[in-house]
Amino acid sequence: MHKQNYQDILGQVQTPTRYAGNEINTVKKDWNHVDLTFALVFPDLYEIGTSHFGLQILYSILNKDPRIAAERFFAPAPDMEALMRQKNMPCLSMESRNPLDQFDIIGISLLYELNFTNILTLFSLSGIPFHAQERDTAFPLVIGGGPCAFNPEPLADFFDAFVIGDGEAAVLEIADTVIRFKHQGDGKKITLLKELSKISGVYVPRFFTVSYDENGCQTVSPVYEDYTRVKRAFLPELTTDNFPAAPIVPFGKPVHDRLRLEIARGCTRGCRFCQAGMIYRPVRERSLTDLVEITRASLAATGYSDISLLSLSTGDYSCLAALMTQLLAISRNQCNSISLPSIRAERLTPELMTLIKSVRKTGFTIAPEAGTQRLRDIINKNLTEESITDTVKNAFELGWKHIKLYFMMGLPFEETADIQGICDLSHHLAATYARGKRGINVSVTTFIPKPHTPFQRHPQLTLDGTKERLDFLKKQMTHPKTNLKWQDPRMSLVEGVFSRGDRRLSRLLTAAFENGCRLDGWNDYFDFDKWQAAFDRTGINPDFYTSRPRTPTEPLPWDHIDTGISRRFLETEWENAAHQATTPDCRDHDCTGCGVCDFRQIRPVLHTTRDTRSVCDTAPSGDTFLPDSAFARYRVQFSKLEDARFFGHLELASIVQRAVKRAGLTVKYSQGFNPSMRLAFDNALPVGMESEEEYFTIFLDRNLSPAAIQTALNQQLPAGLTVTNCHPAGKKQPDPPGTCVYQVQLPDGILEKNSVDGFLAQENFIVEDLTKKGRIRKTDLRQAVADITWLGSDILEIALQPFDGRHLRPTAVLKQCFGLSDPVIGRTRIKKLRQG
Repeated sequence: MHKQNYQDILGQVQTPTRYAGNEINTVKKDWNHVDLTFALVFPDLYEIGTSHFGLQILYSILNKDPRIAAERFFAPAPDMEALMRQKNMPCLSMESRNPLDQFDIIGISLLYELNFTNILTLFSLSGIPFHAQERDTAFPLVIGGGPCAFNPEPLADFFDAFVIGDGEAAVLEIADTVIRFKHQGDGKKITLLKELSKISGVYVPRFFTVSYDENGCQTVSPVYEDYTRVKRAFLPELTTDNFPAAPIVPFGKPVHDRLRLEIARGCTRGCRFCQAGMIYRPVRERSLTDLVEITRASLAATGYSDISLLSLSTGDYSCLAALMTQLLAISRNQCNSISLPSIRAERLTPELMTLIKSVRKTGFTIAPEAGTQRLRDIINKNLTEESITDTVKNAFELGWKHIKLYFMMGLPFEETADIQGICDLSHHLAATYARGKRGINVSVTTFIPKPHTPFQRHPQLTLDGTKERLDFLKKQMTHPKTNLKWQDPRMSLVEGVFSRGDRRLSRLLTAAFENGCRLDGWNDYFDFDKWQAAFDRTGINPDFYTSRPRTPTEPLPWDHIDTGISRRFLETEWENAAHQATTPDCRDHDCTGCGVCDFRQIRPVLHTTRDTRSVCDTAPSGDTFLPDSAFARYRVQFSKLEDARFFGHLELASIVQRAVKRAGLTVKYSQGFNPSMRLAFDNALPVGMESEEEYFTIFLDRNLSPAAIQTALNQQLPAGLTVTNCHPAGKKQPDPPGTCVYQVQLPDGILEKNSVDGFLAQENFIVEDLTKKGRIRKTDLRQAVADITWLGSDILEIALQPFDGRHLRPTAVLKQCFGLSDPVIGRTRIKKLRQG
């Protein structure tokens, strides 16, 4: 199938898929002028993956290199997958629309075990053999990375290599090795894999064999004496060089539709259940100077209005108050909001509390994890009930309306009193502080022991045990201001199987995929019956990987992966948990001896306010808003053509607002706590309809010339949106549009000219519908249709005039007057030509 055929098929899909790949800040390169093509695959839906920070980092780093073309792929939804299979269409990249199997490297983000079946979906659609041993040629080279790669064994049969640790530290070295191999190598995959295995953090499964003892436990053995363990790749410090300052800005609304500002990586608190807190050590903070520079550059490049501080523990950032001061200063006259998802009570200084009061509030999460102090000490949460209570009190007083409490069931040494403690703590907080419109969401999930944590050998709670605890919570959680939510325990079971699984699970994953398992991380798509059938078919018992206790001497499938944390430290932490002994935060106390730091290249990177005084001294001052007299009202005419017709009205509004900000235009905002840009569109054009003449009104700096505004906006708007005119509007509101003229291009032979003539010959054509209030409304479509002109083969020009104060759409005429079905109307091209 030729590439043009793929484009024809995509033309049948009237969804954001049609214009994805043309988003703001995408990078498109000519494949004839690069040495390496790199597919960045996020095995989940576009709405989830497009704003993922790790994907943004790799996309930025790779595309900065002129030798490399990095392009994105996402998992299709089931309806899209069905269409692709029907049309025999492979997965195509967002940028160039080239098939996945044509890329040199396929790099797959491994963030969540319940995304694993989506990987096979992408392979299957692209005609890529599942197993690495079935892919004889050197390319495409399939590489995985992310937190799930810290136990790569369940996926080892499918991948050529994994990156363990920080991707920034390894990705360019991998790219250099592959480019060198393409130019000078012998073409054999084994040769390339040997070269890759020399890179720190790269694990090549082919170079390790597995065996199973009499108990069924997997042991991993190296093939080569000089390649026995894989040490995690470390990024010593976070700098502006590895930050994606111009991330891709989607046209639609992804889950995280904001600028994500990573202020630190790693955590020092030492929660014994937390894999991220172990595998991302040591803590590395970005300097305030860099963060201010990044924020200014990123806001200018994206036009975002929301900033989210990204870190495992945002409140622990050393210069948080100074950072908030700077971000608020940058936001003056821009009306940006700053998301501060959580902060501990002991970190709330008077200065920080004053700053937080001025921030637009989003969600606020507190994670007690356990219901009693005894169990919080066991898991080393280092969070007292007094601190939890003070944090909730302060959060409500600072303006948050809803607070989320996060707990786990099935933690080591858990007792019935600990589950009762979840109810007691939630009830106390709700009864004491959740007054008026305030509320507390209580979220509980099954604890899943993760590799490389002190609890990695602990059994996972069974389905029956989870159900028993959930039933208890449902009965006891009765306060009207609390809302109990929970994750499906069966999803946790599947996640737990793959979290601590071995290579035998490749058979299970393949069987689940063949049974139709897709998007298992979504409640709407997860089907445990299909997973149960896969367990039965392969003979794999999930209890072997989840609820079975593991002895201290049992080999673990991930023993050959070296995170830097010593085995002795993990064992000591388990012993401390058994004795309810806590381990202090090494940020504020002595080194705890985890083994990660060598204190030469790998060490904690913290910043003090003394390091940032010069930045704080330069903070701009002044009022938040310019006076009304500084602005004038402008009337802007624009066209919306080609693929831009698929923008919905809310998407269009967001696109224009961000274009205004990227253009650097000074715009007026409404007053109040939640100000918005003074921008108003005349009409909401239906999705799929083009227009040569649309309008919006906006308040901008009165010193700007209309020509300058038009030029500035056109430089920032995506293809298909073009400002065609701009002029001062004065104070008078524009008159409502009169007659609107549309060009309608119908599918071949769907409508006869005599049908049009017959309709025009009638004096009246009355139809009835129901209003929102349930009243019958009559509309004379013949009176609404000023004229219909037959322009040629299947092309009409329809002039519609207001009827009873309403503007009708040409689709109503096509459906009601000529009886065209919705599928036929969906294939009809409609363009508004002008309006009177």
